[in-house]
Amino acid sequence: MTPKSAQQWAVRLAAAGMLSTLALNDAVPDARAAELFVPQRTVTAPAATPAATLKKKRTKPAETYQERQQRIGGSQRSMLAPLAENKGKQTTCVSAEFTTLDVVFDSVVESLLPSLPPQLREAATANQAGIKKWMREVTVSTLAVSNNPLTRGADLDDPQYRTALSQLVVDDLLKIRDGKQNDAIPVANITLSQAVESVWLYVFVGILAPAKFGLSFVPSLGSPFSEPPLAATPLSFLGGFVTYNTLLSLGLTMSQLGMQYLYQGTSSAILNQCVAQVTEEQKERAGKPSEKVKYDIPIHPLIQGAADQLALADSDTCQPIGDLTLARIVTRTGDYAKSTAPNAATKRRIDAEVAKILRTMKTTRVPHNLIPADPADFSNVESIASFAGNMVPYIGGAPLDILIGLGHNIGQGDDMGEMVSLHDLTVTKSLTAAYYTYYFSLYLFTTVGGLALDPIYQATGIDPLPLSPVRVIGAVLGLPLTYGLVTFHHVVRSMCLIEDDTTGTGRGAEANKLDPAAHDKAVAAKKKADAAKATKSKAAKSKARQPKRSHSTPRQTPSKRTPPSRTTPPTGSATPS
Repeated sequence: MTPKSAQQWAVRLAAAGMLSTLALNDAVPDARAAELFVPQRTVTAPAATPAATLKKKRTKPAETYQERQQRIGGSQRSMLAPLAENKGKQTTCVSAEFTTLDVVFDSVVESLLPSLPPQLREAATANQAGIKKWMREVTVSTLAVSNNPLTRGADLDDPQYRTALSQLVVDDLLKIRDGKQNDAIPVANITLSQAVESVWLYVFVGILAPAKFGLSFVPSLGSPFSEPPLAATPLSFLGGFVTYNTLLSLGLTMSQLGMQYLYQGTSSAILNQCVAQVTEEQKERAGKPSEKVKYDIPIHPLIQGAADQLALADSDTCQPIGDLTLARIVTRTGDYAKSTAPNAATKRRIDAEVAKILRTMKTTRVPHNLIPADPADFSNVESIASFAGNMVPYIGGAPLDILIGLGHNIGQGDDMGEMVSLHDLTVTKSLTAAYYTYYFSLYLFTTVGGLALDPIYQATGIDPLPLSPVRVIGAVLGLPLTYGLVTFHHVVRSMCLIEDDTTGTGRGAEANKLDPAAHDKAVAAKKKADAAKATKSKAAKSKARQPKRSHSTPRQTPSKRTPPSRTTPPTGSATPS
């Protein structure tokens, strides 16, 4: 099979998988998704290079949304064969962002028809019409369809921390902000990109996430090294470390990792090349909601209020919330409380309390670089080391991740003794500290608790339980960490406040798609400001290195006077008169 045909079959399988998923979930069109037990980072901002040892490399800026569309539009060949109905019409090469499932379905059927026997060809043609009618009539809630941020205008330089759940949360918040929560999308209008993202979401919701959590409730199955014939070999000492439960967990994790890379490769490939040649009408239908069907999905006022203040983070035009200081968050929270205060006296009390908190934060200093790096910022090598270390008893998990995180900070040249006040500590640093605190506490509970069970069983004479209660409790206590704190952290690192958007559109990275002129203007202004700042900094450093020049009339400094000699002149010498 050639690479070209392999790509075509990958697209066809993705489309078939999405259609099957929609058929199964048609009864619950706005079903929500759960998260992976251990989320994986897919796209992040590039890590800094060590300042002390490496020269800063000039990296080429990532391709923007508009540049990607222009490049793909100029392609001459598409992954899918052109449709017969488009023959003689003006078409444009588009990526999976504008390739709808009905276009994919028609192209696949037309490609397969010539290879079918004549008696099956007529039946396939008749079924094609019925399936297309079903695709036009069946609708899905827009909140159940996930979108890659690259289809919203972001690029690879933007701070997007994506897992299956955090991507859905970010996407749904933006839809709620825009008032699209009640939209219903016909299956025919769902794009291939949306299909791939949604298939990935529901595979983990329905298969991998429950399976990984369910492994915590599997009783101890023993070890292959504790049974004949390995029990009589020198490898028998591995019986306490390598168990059947460990091997099951390893197999599931490797399967998850493999599917993760398959998803990432497929998602990137179909967004960065021409998938189909479509007419302008077919392109406009991509992701378009139904004009006849609307859902009634109530949104809680708190969620609506939060969504109204958020945009998609952009590295040039909208600073992510994770990079804001705690002082900014406290001040902003105080301003919101004042806006809801019933009278002036309450507002004065709020001001006094906020000022008190800020004073305390300014006087409390912490070594912020001793907070290990967020696992989402680990390099590929560091992530592999963390993954492999989880298989090592007592060392893997929280202790190893803390060491890797500290090594990451040292490797990028951070001063480990640098102190900052809580006033200036970033949101990301504080959430990362909370993550490691919870993670290490959970590690101590499961490790120490597990070691304490055997003495308890021996002292009480109770037979060991087939299922360790410590292990079950640890698995349950781990859910808020992964499903709550980690997902929340990814969301605040991927979104920004509308008030911080410099494009003036309030859309952050989406402005590159919705209003490219405003986005380009904001980027140019930022580059100009950065250049001026760099020039000023360079001039200040150059001035500091220059030796001080003396004035034209040098200042006379009093010289030290030598005291008169008190030494007795030698015998026979002349004595001054």
